[in-house]
This record gives sequence, structure tokens and C-alpha cells, in this order.
Amino acid sequence: MSVVVTRSAVRMWLLAIGGIPLLVISVDVLTNRRITNWLRELIFAPAETQIYEPRDVIWAWGLLLFSGFLVLWGLKELFLPTKVIEARDDGIAVRLRGPLQKPDLIPWTNVVDIAPGEILDEGDILLLLRITLLGRGDLPEHPWAGRWVEPRVLGLLAEDWSKPPAAVADQLAGHAVEAVRREARARTARIWEPS
Repeated sequence: MSVVVTRSAVRMWLLAIGGIPLLVISVDVLTNRRITNWLRELIFAPAETQIYEPRDVIWAWGLLLFSGFLVLWGLKELFLPTKVIEARDDGIAVRLRGPLQKPDLIPWTNVVDIAPGEILDEGDILLLLRITLLGRGDLPEHPWAGRWVEPRVLGLLAEDWSKPPAAVADQLAGHAVEAVRREARARTARIWEPS
């Protein structure tokens, strides 16, 4: 059984779509200004019309870069989603150091419990996956996309995941049991192998 959690495809699709109007407006300001001139004529009387200044072009370039990044990143995550959590035979691979860093591996021998949870953050209730550990080891002090909710409990924010944290916790627990069984069978088989 393989357990892989990625970001929600719907959220990534909405992110890509959300960047398109910004992209269109910025390209319009940098080229023929049909849309922005039409909007300007609707808002202002002809005698009080506003003119474009160099700062408008600078803002348009900034908006173009930002919206282009949003659209490309949203489409990349839609078609090639990043693994947020992956259960392996030797442990749980979790991205705790940032989007461009390798995932940290938390060995199954260091995991005490995996459970869904919630945390109150500035008046909002956020869903998270709670991983209770024997010790922190070399895991980062300030994890990316998570936080230490207790000294040995890592909370991974699950708001944009493809699966709810309760289902992920059940699947990870099942994978951990299977990994331990495979390890026990392998050790037993090594005992009976002829020398």
C-alpha cells in the first residue's frame, strides 16, 4: 500500500485561474490598453480623464511577473503535484525545509502516534496532521508548512491537501504496521537462511 499526499488539484486550478485576469490586465497596460482605456472611460468623465505615468508601466511589469508566476506554478502543481507526505518502508518523508529542498525522513522507529488535529490560529481553526515523535532529532526548529504544537508533536498544516488529515492518519498507520510486519518477516527469514 502506497501513501502519497499532494496538494489539492482544485486549489491549484483555482490559483492558476485566479492569475489569468491579472495577467490579461498587465499585458493590456503594457501593449494597446484597450481594456484599461475602456474602464477608464467608464469611471472618469472625459474632461477628468487620467493619463498613464511611468509608474503605471512599472506596476504592470510587476503584476505581469507575479501573475505569470501564479499561473505557471498553479499549472505545474496541477499536472505535476509535489508530494507533501510520502510513506516509505523506512519512514515518513515530509517537506519541512521549504519547497525546493529534499524532504526530511522521519523513521518509523521515531514515530509514536499519527492523528488528525486542529489548531487555532488568529481566530481560524486550521486542520493539521499531528505526528508524535520520540525525539526531534535533526528536524528543523521552524518547519515549513507546519509547526511544533508541543515539544515532541509536529503539526503539519493540511488545509491544501488532496486528502483530509483523518484519512491520511489512517493510511499512514496502516502503512507503518505493514512496514513493521515486512521487517519482522525479513528478520525471521534471515534467521532460517542456510549459512
